Amino acid sequence: MRRPNFTHCGQTYMSNPSLISRYNYTGSVLNIPSNPLTQITYEGCKAVCGSGNAYYPWVEISATVTTWVLPILGALLQAPFESNAFWRTFKAVNRWIGSPISSLACILWDVQISGKCAMFVDMAVPYNETPDVNSEFASMRDSFYILMNLNQYKMKPVISMTREAEGLLRIVLFSKGLKLVGRKKTLSQMRYRLAEDLRSNRRRGVVPIFISTLWFLFALGISIEAAFGDVGSNIQAHNLAMGLFISWLPILILCSIIDRNPVASDDVQRKLNKLVDAVCDSLLHGDNRIDFIASFRDMPEAQQMAYWVEKIAARAEVIKGNYFCGFSGQARTRFHYGAAYAILSDIEKAYISEHGRGWLDNPREARAALVLGQVDRGFTWLHVSSYSTIHHPLKPASDGRQFWQVLCSIFLVGGTSAGAFVLSYNTPTVGLGCRTGGYLIFFVVALVLLLAEIAVWWGTSPLRKHEQFHERLEQYTRRLASRHHRPKHTSLPGLASPKSTLSYMLGMIESAVTQLAMFPLRILPSKSKKKKLEATRARLKDHFATLQNLTTRNWLQRAFFTPLECFNMAWACYLIFAQTIGAFNNCACMTSTWAGVGGYLDFTQFNIANGSLVEKYWIQGTAITCVVMGLGMGYIVLEWLMQAHLSTEDYNDAMAGLRHVRRFRRFTYWVRYPSSLLASFMAKMLGACQIRRDSDTRVLVWSKERTYQPAVGQTIVKLANNVQHLPFYEVDRDAHGEAI
Repeated sequence: MRRPNFTHCGQTYMSNPSLISRYNYTGSVLNIPSNPLTQITYEGCKAVCGSGNAYYPWVEISATVTTWVLPILGALLQAPFESNAFWRTFKAVNRWIGSPISSLACILWDVQISGKCAMFVDMAVPYNETPDVNSEFASMRDSFYILMNLNQYKMKPVISMTREAEGLLRIVLFSKGLKLVGRKKTLSQMRYRLAEDLRSNRRRGVVPIFISTLWFLFALGISIEAAFGDVGSNIQAHNLAMGLFISWLPILILCSIIDRNPVASDDVQRKLNKLVDAVCDSLLHGDNRIDFIASFRDMPEAQQMAYWVEKIAARAEVIKGNYFCGFSGQARTRFHYGAAYAILSDIEKAYISEHGRGWLDNPREARAALVLGQVDRGFTWLHVSSYSTIHHPLKPASDGRQFWQVLCSIFLVGGTSAGAFVLSYNTPTVGLGCRTGGYLIFFVVALVLLLAEIAVWWGTSPLRKHEQFHERLEQYTRRLASRHHRPKHTSLPGLASPKSTLSYMLGMIESAVTQLAMFPLRILPSKSKKKKLEATRARLKDHFATLQNLTTRNWLQRAFFTPLECFNMAWACYLIFAQTIGAFNNCACMTSTWAGVGGYLDFTQFNIANGSLVEKYWIQGTAITCVVMGLGMGYIVLEWLMQAHLSTEDYNDAMAGLRHVRRFRRFTYWVRYPSSLLASFMAKMLGACQIRRDSDTRVLVWSKERTYQPAVGQTIVKLANNVQHLPFYEVDRDAHGEAI
């Protein structure tokens, strides 16, 4: 296949009347005047010029590599990789690049959660106060920082989906009254030490991420300047479009300055599990549990709290032991919801949103509410609550705020890709070709992966089969109690895979594989042949037992999500590589034959386009991507600045940062006020339409002033309860507790 020379080919065509009469294009054209003397059909292009590629010379390739490819690789190399974990790193890159919309949605979700933790800490005390390091405020700051970090870890299946698991974690995070059995440190001291370790071991590298991002932005600026300095140049236009197409990557990498991974994630996991196990052991100790229950006997909800502690203690034996079982931060794990949002939303509705600024004024009451307050559904995202079951039997009851991150991720990836699409589409030949079609395929695949992930997440939610879930949980707990070890395979309703055909096929494959593996062991002489045969048969049986118990999510991940993500990543790499070397310079791509528009090549426009609308569309495409990318990066940097007081290691520096954040929020409050009104209006509309209950819409809104006004009835109940526990009241009782 000969390599075409389109300049020479154009001269041959335009100087040969017979070729013009045979191959001239007479259809409609866009953005340039119609001229059959210079415009040839796709068939004519192949006949006159050939079907090969007109690759760029090395000078052009090296310029593209220096300007674009190296900055893209530089940004990618600043991603939050894990050390000494090749396959986990490969899977993470495959997910980030192959499914950028899903990845950004998960990462932005983590960013919102950490931002909510930072705001809760800010609102805990009055606006002008920054208490010292030994205060209740500092202890609460440590608790929310630990919550922000444990959100990045997977939890053991089955038991983590129960309300008791959430209740236990809230004791771990917020309790001060529970004494730890067999330990010299108090629970608050253990949290303080853990928070210090997390802050000191927090992965460094924010500055290199900023530098690599600035390098990419600098390359983008150079390409924009070069393109508009040579308006109409085909290579400049498509190189710029390539840069615009991949502009979502720096946003994703920049997110890691907030959604950070620790230096040693396994070590952090061990410390988190140690804290959880210490609380479980303390609750399992009968006398210690009674003392803990007695510590809040003077609270209005003492009886309900005691019942709830007993329920948590009944599950503590199942919860303890490697409760956190793998790092899943930065969208590494599909279907990872985390523990933080369920806890944050429940304590927000139970106490914090009502009390607003200064919610920690009464530390004992606040901790009681945070530890033993409202628990809705445990650590599940898409679920079916009693309200939704009654009013909308087929509708999952989930917080609508969770979908803002999904929409934002679509906006970021789609907006940056749209700029590249507009620029390439309107560079002659106008129409859908290899480059624009390639950008469209990448975005559509990424969007399909996102929608499929949400659909599978909802369709396989265990709590959609509420009764079966709790029945399975009871079986799991009984087996654990009787065997004193955890069952190796545990399935859940909604998660388990269909067994009929699949089990039969796996059984047939297992039999065939076993026979093939055993055959050489049987015919080869060996001293311990019987042991080897038994060991091989046992390993194969265990492996296929694992396959038999894979959930629907596991099967779909192996058979659909991971292969499609791998394809999309390879497709993105192909697009960049092909544009760099000039593999799109052929008749099929240059004539834009993928849709109704196009199907021709204008030899006066293929290298330098001089149409009157070219510069207009270049400006539009560039502006779309730059605005979207600027909004995304600006949001991430702003969130990083407003959340830094949680992760800052030096307490005095953290408090200085908090004061700056408060001033910023106060001066920019007017910007957020319209959105708050809109959110309030939408919540009321959803409540009026019986789509959401009013109790599900309690949201803490930042304010400078105190807004909490306790009702008269609440005040009377509190005073009456306090009077009952005054010293003189207890003195007037006999030994049996009866009033004298």
